[in-house]
Amino acid sequence: MSTLTHAPQGTAGDGPVVTIDAVAWDDPVAVALRAEAVADLGRRYGGDEDAKEVIDPAGVVVTLLVRVDGVPAGCGSVRDVSGTDDLRGRGTLHPAATGEVKRVYVDPAFRGRGIARQLMAELERSVRRVGFRRLVLETGTAQPEAIGLYTALGFEPIEPYGKFAGEPEQRSYGKRL
Repeated sequence: MSTLTHAPQGTAGDGPVVTIDAVAWDDPVAVALRAEAVADLGRRYGGDEDAKEVIDPAGVVVTLLVRVDGVPAGCGSVRDVSGTDDLRGRGTLHPAATGEVKRVYVDPAFRGRGIARQLMAELERSVRRVGFRRLVLETGTAQPEAIGLYTALGFEPIEPYGKFAGEPEQRSYGKRL
């Protein structure tokens, strides 16, 4: 596992230290942060459908854990969806070398500091190193800050996919790496 240290922009080393570590999918801190992410989604969308999603750890390519001055602040993962059914009901498959961004989350106490941008940049670097050429993700209209982040990072709207593809609140995005 690697550790990356990021000094916040515009500081002379006296600001908080942000570290981003690659951890196992089942790392207890990452598990706890993902549980917070799912609870947040439940509050936003009025249900627990996301809590029912089972992610096979064998397909997870990278899970990153962000700490600010040693305090867990966020997490995110990418799983390999290459060649898997995109669940649109048409029998279409995700292309080779495609990763799906999952459970990007920053604790509310740490939002507004650019942590999600740093996390997404490191997720992209991590999957490029293993040969991924495309990322996809799902989010929704009750997460306008996520939509803003992803579009600012160059993700473009794509045809809806996944189990929420028929839901009017669901939005799908993709990006070539």
